Amino acid sequence: MFESVVSCRRAYLGKSIEVLDKVVRLPDDRFVHRDVVTYAGGAVCVVAVTTNNQVVLVRQYRPAPEKVMLEIPAGRRNVREHFLTAAKRELREETGYVASSWEKCAEFWPSPGFVDERLALFVAKGLQPGPTDMDTDEFIHPILMPIAEAIEQCRVGHINDAKTLIGLLWYAVFEGLTGH
Repeated sequence: MFESVVSCRRAYLGKSIEVLDKVVRLPDDRFVHRDVVTYAGGAVCVVAVTTNNQVVLVRQYRPAPEKVMLEIPAGRRNVREHFLTAAKRELREETGYVASSWEKCAEFWPSPGFVDERLALFVAKGLQPGPTDMDTDEFIHPILMPIAEAIEQCRVGHINDAKTLIGLLWYAVFEGLTGH
């Protein structure tokens, strides 16, 4: 099942991604091209839950689907930055919240067929509000929503961002709704 890379050339270099054109040898000895997007550093996402079981979500415009989406706070990790440090920074920047309790829950690849991005999922509790510190090109609106309502929004398809689905459903199964 393993594919071996025969050659690799950069097809595109952008601000935050690189697109590679890889020629690979398949297990049956045929050769094919694979487009691979590299995203150095990976990213983090945070299910931030208040003491009264509300989750902090952010509403923002996403250019690929060309729509406003409701998501858990998330963002890119700097190459040498620890995942937890990045998670704390992103939660504060996007929502203003800081948390006293952090748990790393999972790491996952949201689209491993063509992107090497790896996300680390955290649950944050013991939230204290504060000022946001968004990047100059970010227009993000944080909101609070009861966790049960957020799960329902996932079920009916109103929340359809992969990291948010994974984060909220992870929380519902392993912590929130099962009483663990």
